[in-house]
Amino acid sequence: MLSHGPATSYDLKQRVGYTIGNFWAFAHSQLYDEPARLAEDGLVTASVEEGGRRKRTYSITPKGREALAKWLASPTPEQTEVRDLGLLKLFFASFGDEGNLLDLARARYASHKARADGYIEQHERIINHADKWQVKSLELGIRFERVVEEFWSDFIAELEAEEQK
Repeated sequence: MLSHGPATSYDLKQRVGYTIGNFWAFAHSQLYDEPARLAEDGLVTASVEEGGRRKRTYSITPKGREALAKWLASPTPEQTEVRDLGLLKLFFASFGDEGNLLDLARARYASHKARADGYIEQHERIINHADKWQVKSLELGIRFERVVEEFWSDFIAELEAEEQK
């Protein structure tokens, strides 16, 4: 995130919240601990504000840019991990009250629809000025959420059809 410009840990938290936080979750403590480690490794520099709150502002170094470029060029063999609490509950639904499934499906549908709609609004706001690869990442997020939304919509229809029998 520092490749976009100098930032404090708080600034990084804000940037992450409206960018990669949409698809890459991590503890906020990392945003405060990791920059110091990167500074120790010479990948970023830290300047401390004199007086006041003595905020630390981090900037990427040439060595940091090299490390980033190397990381970007390295293979990505890991499979995508889907961590969805609704899907986990669906998997174990036979051990609970199956009467709760329609509520679960409706809630998950609404959640994924809201996220997709939010991504679309964000897309409209950034399309003319954001980096094209960031826009592409957001477009995948939109597609993903719409597919999951469709799954839950179809499941709702199945459950409602079963209720009608």
